[in-house]
Order: sequence, then structure tokens, then C-alpha cells
Amino acid sequence: MTRNRPKTTNGLMKYLRERKHILIKGSNQKKQLLNMGYYHAYKGYRYINSPQNQVTYHDFKELYAVYQFDIELKTIFYPKVMFIETALKNHVLDIVLKLARTEDFSIIYTKILDNYRDFSTSGRRYRTGRERTRAEREFKNQIKRRLNLRNTIYKTQTREYIQNNRIACHFLENGQNIPIWGIFELLTLGDFGYFVSCMNQNSRTKISEALKIRQNDDTSASLPQQLIFAIKDLRNAIAHNDVVFDNRFQSNRINNHLKHALENDTNIVDIQFDTVIDYVILIVYVAKHLSISKIELKNFVSGFENSVNKLKSSISNEIFSKIFHNDYNRKINGIKNYIEN
Repeated sequence: MTRNRPKTTNGLMKYLRERKHILIKGSNQKKQLLNMGYYHAYKGYRYINSPQNQVTYHDFKELYAVYQFDIELKTIFYPKVMFIETALKNHVLDIVLKLARTEDFSIIYTKILDNYRDFSTSGRRYRTGRERTRAEREFKNQIKRRLNLRNTIYKTQTREYIQNNRIACHFLENGQNIPIWGIFELLTLGDFGYFVSCMNQNSRTKISEALKIRQNDDTSASLPQQLIFAIKDLRNAIAHNDVVFDNRFQSNRINNHLKHALENDTNIVDIQFDTVIDYVILIVYVAKHLSISKIELKNFVSGFENSVNKLKSSISNEIFSKIFHNDYNRKINGIKNYIEN
């Protein structure tokens, strides 16, 4: 069996016309396809959310409009997501320093990263042996999580030193431990979320209060880490120039606890994170709790809305309805009302 030869740009255009029935012609569209890259663009935008949900494009203009919309989204989201990452780390750092009264990670590990204690079975009674076994298993799991966090932090320091990270090199080459603020600089957003999840409930409650989260929505003080994990996937997709317009970047389902908290605070119902507008709600929610001004939030939403309107005018209603559901107008108006209140 002979392998197909790699296609030139002209060959790819012919393939799209004859095999995919997409109208594409002329030097301008040839340049657009070349700049997009066939494998990054067409292969990435030929479906919405999953390969099973294929899009029927009839004109290359539609495909290019979706591609441009995705690029614009990343441009709009990037500054806010980077701001949120930095701000969340600084808020948590402030709480850690106040409670631990030290920058030394080993002391912080003992004083604050001890959430596992809440799962101890010592002195507790259980109705059945099976219930006790389950509780003991969870206690061990929490200890394992704590140990995994410590290993991750030391591995991160090793990796960053090998890669000549200036923070790691400065402290380690001077015979000093990297302080907690330096560790936060080195940690990925996902590992930072893991750090927060290992903090004891008192510490997490302080973070929740500092972020002005409604305490009725966060009785377990778990919303800060859930916010971090939810933003982490979007942040990584933007940073690696992955497709974001259809939420395919989600590595895990968004926790229902977080969905309900967003709905209660914003008065926007049915937040399921099945379309990208729900990430706009998430960003506005976190940014507002970080005291971003109304003007800045309005500009952010306006930029998003303008990009959506441009997309809608460039593609068929059939394609648009796959990207945004019929709740789009209700949610965009809900976001505007939330900013004003």
C-alpha cells in the first residue's frame, strides 16, 4: 500500500474543494490557509467540542471566521486570565504569611498544609466496619496528597534550577531555601491549586473571605481551589495556543459546587460550561471579586460581544448555534447586570 504524498498548499486547497466540498480559491485564501496551517486550522476547527460533532462548512470564509474568532478570544482573555493568576497567588501568599509568620516552606508545610488532620479517624465512632474502612482509606489518601505536594514542590525547584531559573539559582546557589513567594512563582497554576487544596480549612476560609466569596456558598472553604482549577485549563490553552472557542480544553468537569456558587452570585442560571460564554461569566466573577473596576469589566465584555457579533455575521446560523446555544443573549445581558450591581 502506497502512502499519500504530503500535499502542497495548492494540493490542500484542491483537497478541501473536492473531498470536503468547501469553496476555496484565489491567492488571498491561499495565503490565509498557509498562515493558519492546514493541520492546526482545518483539522482543529472542523469540529466543535468533540470530533463526533463535525461542522459542515460550505465556504472557506466560514472556517476562517471561526479561526479568527478563536484568535480574538485568546487575545481578549489573555490579560484577564494572567491578572487573575497573579492576583490569586498574591492573595493566598498574604494569608499564608499572616498565619504562618514565616517564609520557610518547611514550617508552612507543618502549620498550614495539614488538611489531612480533618480526615483522621482517631477517636471517632462509625456505624459499620465498612464505613470505618472507607474513612481510613480517605485519611490515607489525604496524607498521600500532602506528600505528593511536597514532592511536587521539590521536583519543581530541581527542574527550574536545571533550567537556570533566576529565582531558583539565586537562592540555591547562595545556600538558602527558596522562600514561599519564590515557590509560588515557580509553581504552575494547577500545582498552585493543589497547594491550596492541601491547606487546612481555617486557612482556606481566610482565602475565601479575602476573595469576598459568599460564605453561604462556601461552607467547606473549597471554592478558591475550584476557581483555580477551572481557570487553569483555560489559561493553559491560551498559553499553548490551543483551540478555546468550544471549551474542548477542559480536562475535568467543572464542579457543581462552583456552578451553583456562580449562579447564586451572578443571578445567571444554567451555568454548565458547555459554551465559552460561561468562561466569560467565570472571569468576570473572579475579576469583580478582585475589585476590578466596572469600566474595565465592561470593556472586557464589550470586546467579547463584538467578536461574537462579527462571528455571527460571517457564518451560517447552523454553525453559530453549535458554538453558542439559545441562552447566549440571556447570559450576556446577565453578565452586564452583574457588573452594574
